[in-house]
Amino acid sequence: MIIQGSLRHSPSGRKRNTNAWKKAKKPDFEAQSRKTMSSKSIKTPSCKPMEYSPVPDNSWKVEESKKFTVAPAYNKGAYQVIPQGDVKWIGK
Repeated sequence: MIIQGSLRHSPSGRKRNTNAWKKAKKPDFEAQSRKTMSSKSIKTPSCKPMEYSPVPDNSWKVEESKKFTVAPAYNKGAYQVIPQGDVKWIGK
């Protein structure tokens, strides 16, 4: 049981390095009262009507990707795109 102790030093006698006893900084700004704020300073833009645009057709990407395989290069971390004809040579 420790009867006397110091906040600046640990029980082993080493000086503590802390900012706990420093005074906190006050903010540099001042809050505005409701009287000083005017409704003219706050402007909300009106909502623009949304226009419909169809989703573009990406089915050609699926068909084209069937011709290639993605595999890691031999003893490397990067991936490479390989045509279907060269799949047997992956990693060699």
